[in-house]
Amino acid sequence: MPTGSTDLPTTSLAAGEEPAMAWHLPPWALLLLVAGGIALLLALVIRTKLHAFVALLVVSVVVGVGSGISPADVPALLEEGMGDTMGEIAIIVALGAMLGRLMQETGAAEVLSERLLAAFGQRRAPLAAGITALLFGIPVFFDVGFIIMLPLIYSVAQRSDRSVISIALPAVGGLAIMHAVLPPHPGPVAAAGLLGASIGWVAVMGVVCGLPAWFLGAYLFGTRIGDRMGTPVPAQLVAEAAEQSGQRTGGAAREAPSLRVTVSVILLPVLLIMLNTFAEVVLPEGPVREVLSFIGAPVIALTAATLLSFWLLGLRGGFSMERIEKAASASLGPVALVLLVTGAGGVFGAVLEHSGAGDALADLLAGTSLPVVVLAFLIATALRVALGSKTVSIVTTAPIVAPLIAQLHLPQPEIALVVIAVAAGATVLSHVNDSGFWLFNRYMDLDVRGTLKSWTLMETFMGGTAFALAAIISGVLSLV
Repeated sequence: MPTGSTDLPTTSLAAGEEPAMAWHLPPWALLLLVAGGIALLLALVIRTKLHAFVALLVVSVVVGVGSGISPADVPALLEEGMGDTMGEIAIIVALGAMLGRLMQETGAAEVLSERLLAAFGQRRAPLAAGITALLFGIPVFFDVGFIIMLPLIYSVAQRSDRSVISIALPAVGGLAIMHAVLPPHPGPVAAAGLLGASIGWVAVMGVVCGLPAWFLGAYLFGTRIGDRMGTPVPAQLVAEAAEQSGQRTGGAAREAPSLRVTVSVILLPVLLIMLNTFAEVVLPEGPVREVLSFIGAPVIALTAATLLSFWLLGLRGGFSMERIEKAASASLGPVALVLLVTGAGGVFGAVLEHSGAGDALADLLAGTSLPVVVLAFLIATALRVALGSKTVSIVTTAPIVAPLIAQLHLPQPEIALVVIAVAAGATVLSHVNDSGFWLFNRYMDLDVRGTLKSWTLMETFMGGTAFALAAIISGVLSLV
């Protein structure tokens, strides 16, 4: 039982009891403790190269014990934070990974690119490559999509006789913005879970803020800066990219899906989730709304889309169920580390809540008079610059901002905009501590300065635009 003050959050542990407190720190001491914990996290990740999952657990333990939670209660608190966070998130991310893997193995990327290039023509090749990446990037993780699209980027640049950067930036920018703001990618899904946001509203605001950000930051800016740089296709990397793409996709599909089937499978879960969101706003309670709520629940929508991909893309494309099962299983390997990092972010959030540091942080942030959407962006930006990883920056920022959202009682659309602001802050200023920076650097055959002028500026432009739109919409909604 507590031996000090008990006016702290009382979320139950696994044993059904409050965390035992050895002492009660004043708010200023809790804030210093959290600041020290974040500094420790940066040191562990940057200086000692400790994995972010382990580093987040270490920091959670240090902050929990330092804030006065009994050491005997800390293990149960860690398990509670991990379990609460991983519930829906694990299912959504895993299903999204399976769907994306089937898209890779069945030649869907080639179908999209060839048809869009034929429709837009060589003069608008960057736009065709970018739209292909936007669609393909809905279910496919950034690094996988990057490797899959490399042969397309090189081929389009050679055929259109343009700088490879003018084709690459719209394409990789499309992958990057989808990965940042749109479910089922782990960053926005994790932030939604930690902040209590509706996945449907996050998807809506992700599209509203993400597409203009891509158009301005990746397409218009990317095409212009790419043409100025005049970078030729790196001939020595073309064969390597084709080989790596073939390894990721498991070889050519027996029968590539049609464009209509490909686009339908990609957009189905997003449309179902959005339909559910709008039904909750527009339709009265009744059977129709209940049905839409069921089929539009993220878990159900993604399950339906994944099963549909098994049939339309897999079985009808000539794949056996054994191969489909192997592809689905293989998709879960890269997801495991992302899910663990996401769960560790939930652990950190649970510690902040139980220690009282969350409320202290909320009081401090509220005292700045800055809108929560701006605070979320600034915190995520600082962590992005320091840590490099987009996902780690998001799952570290969300627990810090969550108590303030709880105090303000924000409606779902505004909470979703906070999620977008966090994702936008975790997108800007990508530099030498970000794996995406080095992927682009290597496969575009650029030096560090050229990568900063192209990739870093594009990411910053996109993230800044997405944040500006989120802030403007949030301001309008707060006045309504």
